[in-house]
Amino acid sequence: METPTQDMDVRWLYTQSQLKLREILPTNKTFDVIQISELVDPTDFISPNSVVLSVGIAFAETPDGLRDWAHRLADAGVIAIGFGSGLTFPQVPQALIDASLHLGLGLFEVPREIPFISITSSVRDEQTRRAGRLQQELLLEQERLNSIAISGGIEALCRAAADYLGGAVAIVDSDGRVACSITTDDLDALPQAVSRLNGSSQALTDATNFGFIHRMTRYGDRHHVLSVLMPTRPSEQHRALIRHCAGLADILLQRPEAMRDREIEVRSLAMSLLLGRSDDLATIHRVFADITDASGNIRPILITGNTPQSVRKALSSVATALYKQERALAHLRLAESTELLFLRGSRSVHNIVQLFGTAASGVRLCIGLPTRAENIDKKLIRELTATAKTLQLGTHAEPRDGTLLWLQNPELRKILKIRSRDTYDRLLDHDRTNNTELAPTLVSFTQHSGHIGDTAKELGIHRHTVRTRMIRIEEICEIDLNDPLTRAELLLVIATKEGDVEKQ
Repeated sequence: METPTQDMDVRWLYTQSQLKLREILPTNKTFDVIQISELVDPTDFISPNSVVLSVGIAFAETPDGLRDWAHRLADAGVIAIGFGSGLTFPQVPQALIDASLHLGLGLFEVPREIPFISITSSVRDEQTRRAGRLQQELLLEQERLNSIAISGGIEALCRAAADYLGGAVAIVDSDGRVACSITTDDLDALPQAVSRLNGSSQALTDATNFGFIHRMTRYGDRHHVLSVLMPTRPSEQHRALIRHCAGLADILLQRPEAMRDREIEVRSLAMSLLLGRSDDLATIHRVFADITDASGNIRPILITGNTPQSVRKALSSVATALYKQERALAHLRLAESTELLFLRGSRSVHNIVQLFGTAASGVRLCIGLPTRAENIDKKLIRELTATAKTLQLGTHAEPRDGTLLWLQNPELRKILKIRSRDTYDRLLDHDRTNNTELAPTLVSFTQHSGHIGDTAKELGIHRHTVRTRMIRIEEICEIDLNDPLTRAELLLVIATKEGDVEKQ
């Protein structure tokens, strides 16, 4: 049995009072793993820099055999022994004490009432705590490098990385041109970079120093190499920071060219739209290349919520999820609390909803069918908007699931517009004049099928407040909200009213 650690000091074990360990022979060495073994010869199963726990069952009849056992452990790289007393032996045998003293091994006694699992669990918990602390420190350092890269550029980025690593940093392109070189004391990472311009990413070690080569992203026929030279062995945190630094340098050195090309394409498309051209499909396809699937399709998603904050939170959740997948995000604000989002056409509805995470509970989603970019027009957006406005908060739909395309009928919209003037528009005017929130309350009430409790929960107000507002709404609009047909009519009025706003 083996429990990995992160260079833990044996003395740390003695500070854990609940373990009741008694130090017999001290040691200042650190251990990487803690193992339990009752084998006579555990050599093949012992890791270097380890602590071994045992009760000596194999030597119950031959305690002198513990001398040779200790020698075998020392040869295998063990730095300390924890011996459990009170089971096989009433106390730590003198033969083991003498051998450990001779070999320079640490030795401590584990009382009978303390199971070995308590020791390994304590070590594992401490390892988790230390790993969490190191991860937090790494995140903070990465955020610091992000800020430095944005404000100071490549030179400041490399200097900050060199300071953190305590070494030298250099970046050279495939033609041997030096983008940056930061030396530290007598360390210079430049020769290492120049000698390995065409190699792959690798770790390097010589008699005194530790090197690291990171080959950065190829851009056309050109690439850069980041070289690091350190006087100490790099930890996993160091390696992660080096990779992060390389990624930031990659953006600073190479991506501006790609961004300039993309800006040219976007301007070309804008000029085409300005001149009234709609046939520039080549530019459209290039601009949307990052968010189309293999068939050239994208999925339009209409997001709407009760507040701009809930919509921004939803977009932030999607952006974070896409960033982890190294995917692009494209969205357009249509109104204060309405956004149009484009994703790859191959994404399923389930996958799209997952991107929103818990933020989906604060918005309504209408997920369109996969379609070509050039086929996304105002009519399609109005259809998505009309469907989204009929949904309850925290729900989603596809047009084919609950299509309301019949709402686009001109005669029907004319009738609903008149009805809106007599009802919903009155509330909007009243809210503007009196600084009330009757219209949003009616929207939520109709979307929740007249359920007072759900309306109150969504709006974050008391049920009595909802009832009071309903009474006032009935008075202003001269309607009976207890009538389900009236609520259904108002739901359609609201859907088409919001759709007309988007159209304008």
